[in-house]
Parts: sequence; C-alpha cells; structure tokens
Amino acid sequence: MTISKIPIWLDCDPGHDDAIALLLGCFHPAFNLLGVSTCFGNAPPENTDYNARSLLTAMGKAQAIPVYKGAQRPWKIEPHYAPDIHGISGLDGTSLLPKPTFEARTDKTYIEAIEEAILASDGEISFVSTGALTTLATLLKYKPHLKKSIKYISIMGGGLYGLGNCNPNLSAEFNVWIDPHAANAIFCDPEVKDKCIVAPLNLTHKAIATYKVNEAIYNEDNNSNFRKLFFELFQFFAHTYKDVQGFDSGPPVHDPVALIPLLEFYGWDLPSVIGFDYSRMDISCIDDVFNENLGEIIIEKEYPSHGNVGSIVGLDLNVQYFWDQVFTALNRANKLSTIE
Repeated sequence: MTISKIPIWLDCDPGHDDAIALLLGCFHPAFNLLGVSTCFGNAPPENTDYNARSLLTAMGKAQAIPVYKGAQRPWKIEPHYAPDIHGISGLDGTSLLPKPTFEARTDKTYIEAIEEAILASDGEISFVSTGALTTLATLLKYKPHLKKSIKYISIMGGGLYGLGNCNPNLSAEFNVWIDPHAANAIFCDPEVKDKCIVAPLNLTHKAIATYKVNEAIYNEDNNSNFRKLFFELFQFFAHTYKDVQGFDSGPPVHDPVALIPLLEFYGWDLPSVIGFDYSRMDISCIDDVFNENLGEIIIEKEYPSHGNVGSIVGLDLNVQYFWDQVFTALNRANKLSTIE
C-alpha cells in the first residue's frame, strides 16, 4: 500500500452526485485534487460553474482548488440538461448552499490549466470525468501530446446491454448521450482507451443512498448544517429519482463511484477490500443523431480481465466500502466547513 497521494483533475457538472465526487476529491486522504473544470450537463454551464464554487466554499476550500470553466456545449448536437433530476439550478433542494466567495479562474483557459497540471505530474495524474466527455475530448484533440502523460481516465458514463435513462428507447446513459461524439473520441482512441476506467450504470445503480445512508449523514449526534446540506441534497435527489425513474429505496449516487477504482490501481487499498470487479473491453457508442438509440454503448470486443488491453469497465464494487469512503470524507470536511 502506498502513502503518496493520487493526483487527479476533476471535470464535473454539479449535480447532486457530483457534489459527493467533489467531496471525495477534496477530503479523501488518498486524493490530491489539483483542479476542477466545470462543463454543461446536469444544468447549463453557468449553473454548474456556480454550483462547483458554492460547494467548494461550503467545504472551506474556496480558492484552495482552482476552478476553470470547461466545455460549454457539445461538439455537434444541441445541449440537453436534467432539471427533472437535479432541478433548475442543478443543485435544488437546499437553502444551505452559500454564495461562492471566489470566481472561476480566467488567468488561462481550461485547456492550458489542465495541460499544466498534467505536465507537472510526471505521468501520475488521472483525469476524472463525471459529466460529458467534451472537456477531455477537446483537450486531447488540441493537445494530443498529453495522452501519454495521463495515467488513467476514470469516467462515470454509459450503460452496458442497453441499460440507460435517455433517448426514446432509454438505452443510453445521460453523460454519454449529451455528447456521444466526444465520448467516441475517447472510447475509440487507441492511445487512451486502455487507460479508461468506466463506471457504467450497471455498477453505479448499486451505490444507493438508502435510508441508512441518510441516517449516517445526518442524525441527532451529527447534526451540523454542513451535514444537513448533504442530507437535504440527498432527499431532493431521492424524490426525483423515485418520481422519474422509479427508484424506491433511494437514489443511485453515480459520480463518486468513478473515484473508487483509482484506490485499487494506485495501490492505496487492497483489491480484496475494495471489491472492484471489472471486464476489459473495447466500447463505443451510437453517435448517429437520427438513431433512436443515440448514445447507447456498443461492446466491440472483450479481452481477458487480467490483461492490459481494453477499457476497464466496472461491474461490481464493495458498496459498504464505497460508503465508508464517503463518510470518511464527510467527517473530514465537516471540520472545515464554513456553513454556520
């Protein structure tokens, strides 16, 4: 087991579950969050930028983590957002989110900022994407020399075997569906596909914020307003997922799952403890805008799991371990929170 921190860059579209990804990135002892870029997705880009800065302010991380505005729209199609799940703001459900105390950085573009972080990390950095893949795809389109310097690309996105929540046939997952062309630019790139770790819906649907999870987040012994903030966000998320997608036992908390496999691949914790089960496969997605299955993941080829060819596509995880990591980060963050 290593004790050195894992350098990561997080591209996100907060988003209730992105809030937990941010929490893990900032406060899990394994991670060194070098920067954040915000893209369109769960809400329009002006909202996701505001939400990321608001969350970091609440966490006592204002200005400690540089925030840049990432991709503002898809490559080829019109943007879609998710107010039915995340509300108009992208983080509906609580009045405890503070006004951000800092602005997004404008000293350089997100492409320049991410390039700088990658080149300074000696090939050890991982890029974590919990929204559309547009920011990353654009970065590598204009800076292809960076491909060799990224250790892993960990993605929340896609669904295997037609599992989805978007398009007329519900066969596509949202993050891939909102920019399938950018997704294919990553999935089909021979220089990076074998570095991809993908957390599809088949895996993230196991990370359910049940009643017991909510009780652990906020209870009579742990009742700070910071904890209440996350409790209220989860309550809103639970209602929308039940109403829109029929999840009765609680909402799936997709995005933070993308960070957990890195704990195994960097040697932070034992594979037997993390319980991350995966297959190696080449994948793509349908990007024909006239196809009713736009965004659906296609498995092109499968490989032995013990090899190093094909994207690492997650199938299972020790769910209790996952929540233990979230609770650890929440406990650490609670001590630094600026919320009165």
